[in-house]
Amino acid sequence: MTLKIDKSLAEVLEWRAKSQKAIESMSPEEQIAYIRQKAQDFMRRHNFKLMATDSSGKKMPYPPPLHD
Repeated sequence: MTLKIDKSLAEVLEWRAKSQKAIESMSPEEQIAYIRQKAQDFMRRHNFKLMATDSSGKKMPYPPPLHD
């Protein structure tokens, strides 16, 4: 029996493999910063403006700014 993989799933699996290869030699902190930066770049490119709500109901931009 041959397992048929949908084209979109194959693409996601390829992205996942590339991402894992890109971060495999990084520390956990570097991995988080790398992934976060990629997500922010994607959001800027596609003009996404996400908002988060804290426990008091206050809205704030998401993701929150990085702290140095």
